Amino acid sequence: MIQNFTLRIDDAMQIRAAALQSMWRSLWNVMVFMAAGWQCAVADGPLDVVQRRVTSICQNLHTATVRIRSGSDVSSGVIVSETGLVLSVAHGLTPRSDTATVLFPGGKTCEAKRVVVNEQADFALLVMDVASLTDVDWSIVPVQTSGFSVLGEVVVASGFPAREPDGMLSVVRLGEIVAVDQLAVKTSCILTTGDSGGPLVNSRGELIGLHRQIGVGTEENGHVALAAIRRALEKTSHWKSLTQQGGADAILFSKQLAPGPQVVTATRSATVEIHGSDAGGRSSVRVLGTVLDQQEVATKLSEIFPYSALMCRFADGSTIAATLSKSDQTLDLAILKLASPYENGNAAISAVSVFQNSTVRCGHTVFAATSPYDVAAAGMIGRVGHDETPLPARFGATMQSDAERVHITELSPNGSAVLAGLLVGDVLHQVDATDISSLQAMGFLLMGRQPGDWITIDVHRAMKRLDVQAQLQHDPREQYGKTEYLDGRTGRVSQRRSGFFAVLQHDIAMEPAACGGPLVDIEGHIVAINIARRARESTLAIPIEDVQKFANSE
Repeated sequence: MIQNFTLRIDDAMQIRAAALQSMWRSLWNVMVFMAAGWQCAVADGPLDVVQRRVTSICQNLHTATVRIRSGSDVSSGVIVSETGLVLSVAHGLTPRSDTATVLFPGGKTCEAKRVVVNEQADFALLVMDVASLTDVDWSIVPVQTSGFSVLGEVVVASGFPAREPDGMLSVVRLGEIVAVDQLAVKTSCILTTGDSGGPLVNSRGELIGLHRQIGVGTEENGHVALAAIRRALEKTSHWKSLTQQGGADAILFSKQLAPGPQVVTATRSATVEIHGSDAGGRSSVRVLGTVLDQQEVATKLSEIFPYSALMCRFADGSTIAATLSKSDQTLDLAILKLASPYENGNAAISAVSVFQNSTVRCGHTVFAATSPYDVAAAGMIGRVGHDETPLPARFGATMQSDAERVHITELSPNGSAVLAGLLVGDVLHQVDATDISSLQAMGFLLMGRQPGDWITIDVHRAMKRLDVQAQLQHDPREQYGKTEYLDGRTGRVSQRRSGFFAVLQHDIAMEPAACGGPLVDIEGHIVAINIARRARESTLAIPIEDVQKFANSE
């Protein structure tokens, strides 16, 4: 995602901290800006030209980026020659092993031998057995041989998040250069565990660095500069073996991907802010929604489920009450019916009427509404038709069954059951209108739910019958995993963020409360509804065509 960030060099990258080094960085940036100045004007082409180039780069990265397994370590790498040379980072390889396993999208693997390992510059060069790759679709990323990387230049990152299984496509991310010198590059491309060693390419599709360090925030992502790798490899016979390219295309700058009037108009016409109050009249929810027409609004079900009174606030200042019309827990999607027609709803209809799922491609530039009035900076579609693996949901209670009754014997601190107000001794009669007469019945019901889903429980307590709502939680052990910890450091993720199928994945870092709002392409088409902030590098969205099909279904 492209944003303006405060520059800060991480401790591990402060090998150039002396005052003389700082002076050199300033002079270097002046030189590269002068060298690239002629390119800025040339690159101001039509939006479709810019989009086609970025899409082509992403398609190549999907087949040139590989996962690398070395011992218990998982990292990423990039193919850089027709002879099977692969660049990655040294810290991703087990020191005492001469080989590593290279994994391709689709699940194919091959062994690779270590050719060069430079721990000081933190890069490694491996060579694959090309003869064994006859049934594998792979490509090459050429290395940059001319020009300089400059501040504000558009870049694309690719890599494999460690939490994901083998065989998936790499995740591509859009960003810009926020700091650069001959040793390191810092960008706004969001990195996560497992990305180390993956390629950073410029807007010509040339390799300019390898992912090295995940920052505390989304703006602090460090990469080994290609210049440092080149200096080390030129002392060997291997540099000339890398595929090289002196690009003639003009470089792109982040200003060329700023949201245009068509994007602003589409997001403002289609975005609504939803406020909800609980049974006691207390205002306790605020989430975005997407206007489908004059009568209906779509939003994220798990964010509005427990609330009895909903109010929609539009960009023109009008407010209209709404009620839940229909919902799909699998999609975590809710359709609200407005109490009175929204007069400007036709503008949203025109923005979505011509769009089809088949039009979306990896690499498409997209924008997300963060309020009825504001639009996030540009992001990129990283995957189409993506399935997000389901996760186990936890109720937070120990139960026993006897005489066709299930009762609570123990409660987990801060678990779903405790937060819902349940007590030891409570008898569960029904859950989501399903009779619960055994532990097996309760277990079967929970298997069909995801963390973040709400359930309605019919409870018997001391001769009284109560209805309570509980939001299922994640496995506590998952929260202490490395990936989940890193996600938490970059802002909140959605409670319901797993178990989605055939969705779009993009890299815009947004607050969970902004889910439910529209995702818009560079031409102002509403392409999807944001449904979950999955991780630091991943936001999920339901294609607008699928939303409309559900809204129009009986």
